Amino acid sequence: MRKIYSPLFILKAGLKKTFSKPYYWALTIIAAVNILFIYYFLLTQKTTWDAFWQSNTAFYSWSQVILSIINALFIGVSLSMFFHVIEERKKTSKTSFAQSFASLLFSAAATGCSVCSAFLLPTLGIAASLTALPFGGLEVKLLSAFLLIYSMYEYAKIISGLCAIPKEKIVSSEKGQLEFNLTKKTLPQLKPLIVLLFFIVIVYSLPRLPKTWRLQTQRQVNPQNQQKANTSENQSAGLFAQINPPEGFQINATYEDIGPKMLEMGVIDFDKFKETYDKSGQPLTQEQLDILTKGSDLEIKITPENSYFLLNFFWAFGLANKSKILEEGEMVKYDGLSGAGGFASTGGWSSLTTSGDAMQYYSKRAIVPLTAEQETLVNEVASNVYRPCCGNSTAFPDCNHGMALLGIFELMAAQGANEQEMYQAAKYINSYWFPSNAFDAALYFKNKEGKEFKDIDAKTFLSKDIFSAFGAQNVKKYLVEKGIQEKPPAQGGGCGV
Repeated sequence: MRKIYSPLFILKAGLKKTFSKPYYWALTIIAAVNILFIYYFLLTQKTTWDAFWQSNTAFYSWSQVILSIINALFIGVSLSMFFHVIEERKKTSKTSFAQSFASLLFSAAATGCSVCSAFLLPTLGIAASLTALPFGGLEVKLLSAFLLIYSMYEYAKIISGLCAIPKEKIVSSEKGQLEFNLTKKTLPQLKPLIVLLFFIVIVYSLPRLPKTWRLQTQRQVNPQNQQKANTSENQSAGLFAQINPPEGFQINATYEDIGPKMLEMGVIDFDKFKETYDKSGQPLTQEQLDILTKGSDLEIKITPENSYFLLNFFWAFGLANKSKILEEGEMVKYDGLSGAGGFASTGGWSSLTTSGDAMQYYSKRAIVPLTAEQETLVNEVASNVYRPCCGNSTAFPDCNHGMALLGIFELMAAQGANEQEMYQAAKYINSYWFPSNAFDAALYFKNKEGKEFKDIDAKTFLSKDIFSAFGAQNVKKYLVEKGIQEKPPAQGGGCGV
C-alpha cells in the first residue's frame, strides 16, 4: 500500500529537489526581478511612484508592495519548478500532460491577474480602475499568491515522485488522433483546471460585491495643506503665487441654481456634505452654504481657501448632470453602467448622497442642459485635459478631479464660454488641485523655454505629455537630471472625498 503524504510535505520535497540545483536559484531570482520590473512599468503607465505613495493609505501602499514581492517570488519559484518538470519529463514519460499544462496555466493566470492595475483591467473586461475591486486589487494579488502555491504543489507532486502518476490519460494521441478518456480514474486530473476556473470566476465576481465591503484605499487629502516644493524659498514662493494666486482665478461662469437642484435630487445630502467639511476643519462659509442651498449669480472664483469646496461641489454636479461623455464614453466602455459604478468618481461619492448609491444619480438629469454643439465642445476640451493622479483625460472622469472638472466644463459651455476660456480655467483649477505637479510643470517651462506661468499655453500645459501621470514623471525626470530640483514635492490630492 502506497504511503500517503501531506501536501506540505510534498511541497517541501519538491522545492528541496528543485533548488538542490544552483541554476534554479538563479532562474528564480532573475524571474522575480523581471516580474517586479513589469509591475513597476505597469504602475507608471497610469500614475507615478510618488503619486502612488501620496494618494494611497499606508496600509494599502505597503500591502501592494509586499504582495507584489511575494507574487514575484512565487512566480519565479513556479517557473523554476515548471522547468524542472520539463527536465524530469526527459527522463520519464509518466508525467500527465493535463497536470503540467494546467499548472502552467496557473502561473500564467496568476502573473497576469496579480498585476491587475488600471492599465490591464480593460483587457480582462473589468472597469479600468482598481476601485472597481472592493480592496483595490489587494484581493487579486492575495488570490494569485494562493493560486501560485497550489501550482507549486502540483509541480511538487511530479518532481518529488511521492505521488502516484495516473497511468490513464485524459487526452491521448496514440493513433494520430486526439482521444478523450473521461473516467472515474482520470477525472481527478481535471482538479487543477477546475481550481483555475474557480479563480477566474472569483476575480470577475469581485466588482459586484456590496459597496459596504470596500476598503478605504485613498488618502483624504486637502489641497490647501500640500507641501510646497523644495527649491529656493524665493523662487518657490514666487512661482506658487503664479500657479495658485492668493487672490484667486475667476471663471467665466456663475453657479446659478445648481446647488439647490442637486440637494433636491439627492446627489448631495446636505447634512453629510456639511459634516464632511466640519470634520476636515474647514466648515462651510456662509457664502458656500448659500451657493449650496439658495444658488448664486456670483461668478465662480477658485482660491486656495475654496478649492476643496469646489472640488466636491462640482464632483457631484459632474456626476449627476446628463452627459454623453458619461453615457457613451470611456466610463461605460468596458462593462456598461454596472462597470461605471466601480470607479473612484462614482463609488467614492456614494457616502455623500441621500440614497447611499451614487449610481442612482449617474447622468440622471439635465441640471444644466447642453446643446449638441456644446456637448461637442466639452468633449473636445475634456479629451485634451489630463490630470497627474492617473493617465486619463477629463473625458474619462474615473476620479473626483476628472468628474469635477467635467462638471465645470459643462457649466462653462452652457453659459457660452469658448474653448480658450475653458482651457485657461482648467489650467488654474488643476493647478489649485494639484499644486505640486503644477509647480513642477511651471518650473519645467520656465527653465526649458523661459516662459512664466501666465505665458504657457493652457492646452499644452494640460496635455498628456506634461500633466498626465506619465507626463508628470517625465517633467520630474527633466528637473532632477538638470539639477533644478533634488527632492520631489508632495503630490496633489487623492481621489477621495
